[in-house]
Order: sequence, then C-alpha cells, then structure tokens
Amino acid sequence: MKTKLMSLAGLALLAGCSTTEQVADPSTAQAQAAEIAYNDLRDGKYEEFLSYLDPKLQQYFQENQKTMKKFSHSIPEGEYKSKTLMVKTFVEKSGQPSEYKVSYEIAYPNNLVQYDVSFDKPNGSSKIQNFYIRVYGE
Repeated sequence: MKTKLMSLAGLALLAGCSTTEQVADPSTAQAQAAEIAYNDLRDGKYEEFLSYLDPKLQQYFQENQKTMKKFSHSIPEGEYKSKTLMVKTFVEKSGQPSEYKVSYEIAYPNNLVQYDVSFDKPNGSSKIQNFYIRVYGE
C-alpha cells in the first residue's frame, strides 16, 4: 500500500512535466529567435537582442542594462564550433503560464556554453520568456 501511494505521488508530481522524447523540437521561428538573440547579445547588439524578448523580459533588461551587459561579456568572442540541442522540457502548472525550455550546448575552442532559452509552448510564440547562460572552461 505504501509503495502504491509513493508511486501515485511520483506520477502526480510528473503529470505537469513532459520528458524530452515527448516534447516537440522548437519551431523554425523559435530556433531562429534563440540563435539570433544569442548572437546579438554576444556581439553587443542590445537593441536587436531586446526585440526577440517577451515584453516583460524586455522591460526588465531595459531597466537593468548592467545585467544584460554582464551576460553579453560572459559569452566567448567569435564563432562557435558546434551547437547541440540537449534537452527540451514543457511544464504546465495550473494558475501559472506554461514554460517550454530548450537547452543548447554551444562549443567554442576553449569553452562550453550552456544556453537555456524559454518560450511559452512548443510551436508557440517566438518571443523569449526567459534565458540562462553559463560558461564553462577558460
């Protein structure tokens, strides 16, 4: 009985989250928005970068330009060697907006970048709702 309850609790917890195999790849528009926004941020093209963001995130970075520039300066300069789609998740919670997060691994000669970018849903809006950049290596 205890095992059944634990299994049900685990299933209830996972009910709002889809695994990578079940989640669609980003639409062409979403993939392009993610790539162009990343390149614009890396290259210091802040106005162009902001145009790919959801209005709330856009306003945040307009008011917090130091944070935006901090992300920009953390990205390695130059072109990357490869970019790989690593993980896709889609989470729906009642009473909250859904989140479709796509994680890329971007390889540079001396660095590896983790680039997580979120949209509203698979094949939904191409406006970026959130993003995260982490650089590993030199």
